[in-house]
Amino acid sequence: MGVGGEHVIFGSEALGKVIKHTLPGFYGRIMDETKLLDPRTFQNKPRLMMRAALPSEYLRRWAVMDDVFGMTTHYLGKVTGSDREPQMAVEQPFIPEDENLPATLEDAAEFFTAHGFERVADEHIINPEVHGVTWYRQRDGILVTDAHARNFRRDLDGVIIPVDLVIALVPPGASVLLPETARLWEPAEED
Repeated sequence: MGVGGEHVIFGSEALGKVIKHTLPGFYGRIMDETKLLDPRTFQNKPRLMMRAALPSEYLRRWAVMDDVFGMTTHYLGKVTGSDREPQMAVEQPFIPEDENLPATLEDAAEFFTAHGFERVADEHIINPEVHGVTWYRQRDGILVTDAHARNFRRDLDGVIIPVDLVIALVPPGASVLLPETARLWEPAEED
């Protein structure tokens, strides 16, 4: 078991799966564009900022992870922790990795570039903890942050797999900072 910034994590290689419970009363984070006062100019300035996610935004994040990046994530339902606060539970496959060759930030950058993303300039982002790890894909308005090396795995075949990214959708016309979304992401049709 482990505890991260958003989840309590259970699971193992023997089980072949990882189960994540959100922290009590919390559904992860999401990045949004907002206007903040610039103290130097006394003008409102658009910036990207992390905030607490709504339950629907948390679930959409996993739908995008599955559809766009191939990380199969199943919603298991709502659970109640010992403090009686609601939590959401999801399940992912356990990804065995070579502990001597973990994923790096360079691997993450190559991964996003190969998937058509561009890095978002740090000057647009309020939260310093996500500087350098925020990416945007204009063609479908997918904004990804928290793309730290710890949120990727290099499987035993050397394939880089994202396991826990913070994902938001940017509808056309919703941003003045990011390039105009061509067509908003929609989930793939199931056969």
